Amino acid sequence: MHEIVSEEGQVSHVRVSGKLTQEDYDKLIPAWQRVIASQGALRLLLVMEDFHGWELGAAWDDLRFEMKHRDSVERAALVGEKAWQKWMTKIGGVFAPELVRYFDTSELAEAERWIRE
Repeated sequence: MHEIVSEEGQVSHVRVSGKLTQEDYDKLIPAWQRVIASQGALRLLLVMEDFHGWELGAAWDDLRFEMKHRDSVERAALVGEKAWQKWMTKIGGVFAPELVRYFDTSELAEAERWIRE
């Protein structure tokens, strides 16, 4: 499940929980594309609360979006609560570690500052 908490300029603040589904990405991707179209770039603040990952179709959509819009995503801050989420963030940011950062839930305010820098 997802909730778009806010969209301010380039920043899209999304809260996710449970498992992300194809239906979630059917809504998230157009929202992110609108930000890119209107602002020229996207900064994503993704807060994971009781998050359990992706369904296969959703994971595929996520990967396709990342590949297609690689040059349009300026920063991604992933805020989580589990070791596997931190590990996943490091793997996802291996080619651009300065653009993708993991923050613990206790560091939400720091993640919000970093995404807006």
